[in-house]
Amino acid sequence: MVEKDLGKEKIEIGKRIISFIGPEGSGKTTMAKLLTIDSGKPYLTTGDTLREYAANDPGRLGEACRKMFAEHIYLAGDLLLEIMSLRFCRDDTESGFILDGGFRTVEETQNFPMTLECSGRSLPVVVIYLNIPTEECFRRLITGENARRRIDDTQEALSHRLDEFNFRLNDRLEIIKNNPNWNIVEVDATGPIEVVYRRVCDLITKS
Repeated sequence: MVEKDLGKEKIEIGKRIISFIGPEGSGKTTMAKLLTIDSGKPYLTTGDTLREYAANDPGRLGEACRKMFAEHIYLAGDLLLEIMSLRFCRDDTESGFILDGGFRTVEETQNFPMTLECSGRSLPVVVIYLNIPTEECFRRLITGENARRRIDDTQEALSHRLDEFNFRLNDRLEIIKNNPNWNIVEVDATGPIEVVYRRVCDLITKS
């Protein structure tokens, strides 16, 4: 889906961090990967970073990640931020990057500036909030003709994941809005991929 030639010109996002948030099914990964292709910035996800540590790190951080995956539990917030800080330190992020996800809890949102500071990446942050109705999430993932229908895409499981995203969402959005070095823009993520991506690019170039 993300291989479509939607970006005709290079998107200049400057020395910034672009992060995508939204409920499951809103298109965060699709939009982030398209922007990565068109901007040339590195693409980062929390999940990929944790899997990398689980596979390759023999120390306490890798062990914590292996335990998390084995027991299907959440990683402690302080460990998550420590791992992401180490990832942000790498040379490829010096001029900014695309972050798929993040800001999933109030603690993570509050501590994200410190994570960037510790990694020497106190760059301006633009948060793209991909907003879609709950029924559209279910249509895209479970009920629609071309729904994803992953093995864990059950009505109950998806409802639980959407509840997790919405838990204290307004508090997280307020934290983002009140950070002087951050900007949040809301995008209507309904409609074809091409249309939503153009909305995203237009807002990024104006922000």
